[in-house]
Formats: sequence, C-alpha cells, structure tokens
Amino acid sequence: MNLAFISHPTTPNALRAISALLTAVAKEKPNVGYIASQPDPDREFFTQTQRLYRSLNAQMSVYLELESGFSHEALNALLRCDVIHLSGGDTQRFLQAVKQRKLIAVLQAFVENGGAIVGVSAGAMLLTPSIASAALCGDEVSEEESALSAVNLVDFQFVPHVTEEQSNQLHFKQQLSELKSPCYLCSDNDAVLQMGKELLLYGTPTLYKNPAK
Repeated sequence: MNLAFISHPTTPNALRAISALLTAVAKEKPNVGYIASQPDPDREFFTQTQRLYRSLNAQMSVYLELESGFSHEALNALLRCDVIHLSGGDTQRFLQAVKQRKLIAVLQAFVENGGAIVGVSAGAMLLTPSIASAALCGDEVSEEESALSAVNLVDFQFVPHVTEEQSNQLHFKQQLSELKSPCYLCSDNDAVLQMGKELLLYGTPTLYKNPAK
C-alpha cells in the first residue's frame, strides 16, 4: 500500500514524499490520474498539478470530475493509471461526491491491487477513517459522525496546514481531543508516506494520541 498524505504539494518535503512514492511505482514515467474535489471548469488546478508531476518525470492526462461533469470513460481511464491524485478543496463536499459515485470501494480496490494514491489536504483526509479532522483546518463539517466515514485505508486521521500558533490554541486542542483515532498534525512543509507497512515522515509531523481513548 503506497499512500502520500500531503498538506501543500509544492513545499520541499511534500515534493520529496511524492517523488518517493513515484519511485516506488517502479515505472520510468508513471501515469497519474486526477480526481477534482469539485468542478474546475478552466482546469486551473488540474493544469498546475500537471506541471508539478511533469517536473517529477510523471505524466498526468486523466481528469475526473465527480459532479455534473462526471464521466464513466474518465473513471475507467483513471483506474488504469499507476497513481491517483486526490485534490484539495472542500473536504465534506469531496467526500459526499465520492460516496455519491460509490467510489469508496473502488479506491480501496485500486490500492489493494497495487495502485498508489497521493492525497492533498482534503484528498489526504479522505484516505483516513473519517474526515472529522477537517474541522481543525477550518472546513465546515456539519454531518453526524457516522456520515463522515471515509476511505479508511489507514488507522490514523490527518490535519493539514497546522501552524505552531494554531496548535497552542485551546479551541484547537479541544477539537483535537474529540477525534476518534490517532492523528498526524502536519504543517504545509510536512508529509506522511505509507509505503507498504512502513510509515515515513517528512518534516516534523506530530502524532497526537488522545490519552482518554
């Protein structure tokens, strides 16, 4: 199982983590597919991400939107890729779209069959047991806990974009204590990489375990 949990994709440690994952794919030029967290009509974010992967000697030619522009043809092409990139955005909206398209089991099977996934911010939180952690980085999370269950490929949650000032705030600590799973807190220049059974940390991610749980 090869998974990258990224806060911000263009920081040095994020690029190191993505590069390591691409190397593990063991192809001269891995093919990466992109899932948009919400419509990107001008393909602005897709184009930026294409450039990023091109700089890492990978190609990205598949774009999948999950809302009105959804295409089964694009989904089939995506599942033939070596790597899937889950974009950042509104975490709850992204999860709802993934569930509406019945992609939870599809993504789980993709990984079980040897595919790799890079999750950025919201996309990274989707890979965990629950997106409840999205509330800690400013997302509005309004559903009941049971509706926040996600792809569940690892046993920890993920909080991107954490600053030192934020981590010392009482409200942040209270929100953190409500999470059901251990959680990695990552600044923009931190990344977590699951490579098989090995967990690799880039930068200084902090693992929070609630002593009461």
